[in-house]
Amino acid sequence: MITYGHERYILQALTSILNQTCDFEFEIILSNDCSPDNTDSIVLDFINKENLSNKIKYFSHEQNLGITPNFVFALQQCKAKYIAICEGDDYWTDSLKLQKQVDFLEQNNSFSGIATNSLVKYEGSTKEHLFKKKLKSELQTNDLLESRHFHTATFMFRKTAFRNDFPKQVLSADRTLFLLVSCFGSIKLLDDVTAVYRKNDGGISRQVTSKQMKLDYNIAKYIKNYNSDFNLYKLKSFISKTVLEYSFKVYFVDFVKASIYLTYFNVKERRGVKGKTKSIKQSLKLIKKNCVKIG
Repeated sequence: MITYGHERYILQALTSILNQTCDFEFEIILSNDCSPDNTDSIVLDFINKENLSNKIKYFSHEQNLGITPNFVFALQQCKAKYIAICEGDDYWTDSLKLQKQVDFLEQNNSFSGIATNSLVKYEGSTKEHLFKKKLKSELQTNDLLESRHFHTATFMFRKTAFRNDFPKQVLSADRTLFLLVSCFGSIKLLDDVTAVYRKNDGGISRQVTSKQMKLDYNIAKYIKNYNSDFNLYKLKSFISKTVLEYSFKVYFVDFVKASIYLTYFNVKERRGVKGKTKSIKQSLKLIKKNCVKIG
């Protein structure tokens, strides 16, 4: 669990994990990235009051590392056979989540990870919906190159799939992790709803610039080290699309590069004259739509 500025949510997240019913021991690795609010004192009071120092390994950084370096730091502290993730503003709703996932991985050695469905709740609203209406049964690397099939708070994977060379210079650390884990086996999806993904206005996606978003080009280079057979063009095309579409501000140089990359990689991925022509039209339409963000 990583946390930053989650004073309103952190106890619910921790309690939802401690309420797990399972026939094995687990520990919580909690890494606070120098939160500017009262998260630190809330966590310390909770650990001391509930006598949880043997259950929760708490790290409170004196300087802000950044979301991805903090994520990597937390993963590197994990020593158990399996690792599950739940950020400090999400929480689990199924007390058997860990048991179900561990049971599956214990019985299916060809799978390197497992995830489930989840409920998306919008902060300050009664709006909610399932993360996915219908899940695929299992995923391979090429299934993970574009849209997300599950939320991070539902993911569990074998520790052996994690690598200490995990890149810190990426924005989408969770996507990088999913892809890395998929290089060592399939990822199973369960229909069970086991967690709540809390969407709020403070999310990183609402404040990211193209300078940050373009760091995700490093994902393709990194994953290629462990799987040379995945669709490289498709991933780079998708990253180019996110630079244009999801950045609230796009710098001119980044806009030009992403536009060229998007068009080029889309053409490389498509087959036949019709397919390539259609991809060029789609790319130009997206480029035109997002040129207003240049700043």
